[in-house]
Amino acid sequence: MNQPPYRISPLEMSITLISMMLAIGILTLPRSLAEAMDSGDGWIAILVSSAIVMGFVFMIVRLQKNFPGQSLLEYVGEKGMGKWIAKLIAVLFVIYFIPFLAYEARVLTIIVRMYLLDRTPPEITLAIIVLTTTYAVSKGVQGIVHLNLMFIPFIMFVYLILIVFNIQDMNITELRPVLPMGMTSLLPSLQPTIFSFLGIELLFFWLAFMKSDHLRALPLNLGVLFVTMLYLLIVVISYTVMSVNGVKTIVFPTVGLAKEVEIVEGLIERFEPLMIVIWIMQIFNTMAIIHYLAVQTIKKDLLKTEKGMWIPAVVTFFTYYIAAIPNSIQEVFTLGDLIGYAGASLILLSLIIGYLTVWIKMRKKRNQTNTKEIAK
Repeated sequence: MNQPPYRISPLEMSITLISMMLAIGILTLPRSLAEAMDSGDGWIAILVSSAIVMGFVFMIVRLQKNFPGQSLLEYVGEKGMGKWIAKLIAVLFVIYFIPFLAYEARVLTIIVRMYLLDRTPPEITLAIIVLTTTYAVSKGVQGIVHLNLMFIPFIMFVYLILIVFNIQDMNITELRPVLPMGMTSLLPSLQPTIFSFLGIELLFFWLAFMKSDHLRALPLNLGVLFVTMLYLLIVVISYTVMSVNGVKTIVFPTVGLAKEVEIVEGLIERFEPLMIVIWIMQIFNTMAIIHYLAVQTIKKDLLKTEKGMWIPAVVTFFTYYIAAIPNSIQEVFTLGDLIGYAGASLILLSLIIGYLTVWIKMRKKRNQTNTKEIAK
């Protein structure tokens, strides 16, 4: 078994998972939940969805223990019919990763145009974004992981300021009554909430870079818990500061929340540009991971080559083209919903095929052992 030369520690993997999940969702989740529930109970939906996601992380890690040092697609495609199944899953992941990358790039372009560079043509901003992530891909897994480690303290510091300096303006009555329509009112909110946790599909590919004795679900679920608490605080503060109805009218409520921040009695009155700049660092990390996953899936699982210097450029071309297709913000968010459904479906499909492959291989091994014993 060929082991990857670079090893990701549990802490690095946890931080990388945080970076993968903290993308567009942290800016749009308060509005999505307010529209879905029409109440201040979005925080309950976050807790329920988090528990579901943690369950999936546990299942992925448990599956990975059957083939340490390999990705899921490498394990499934070792021989026989599994090769074709692995190629099919690889094609589906590529079809998912490239639009996902395009969606992230398009939303980033919208935010930069709205709050920072309103006179810069969006085509130029979009091109710069996708070309920058293309360069990041050339640094490999180790370079991307180290970028996550470098940026995460700044990102967390800014979100901490955002939360702390809005606490004084909270009005808890916006969260009452709790579940007035019963538990069934949570069902419409699970879709946008679970979609905000998408990113765990990364584990199907990058757990192969961890040592077998480091394959534990707890450190990764602590990362999921960290994201959960951040989402929870952002949603609760958004509702209690700007009201549930007010949040519905704001495209990016978290940016609106940043506008409410006033540090040291007016010393810093415009906090949102700083928050957006730091968030751009975060979205860059997420896009670099997605771009790398798309390129490596094409290289390793479809073309079976270590070369292919042209592949990142092709991925960049299709990313730019798809990102330019939506004609409005609503169409962009519709694309995001479709990507969310695709991502959730792929996670389920990969788990089913992975566990089924493990069962088939273990059964064959058991039958071979029994045949040898009978022959003796």
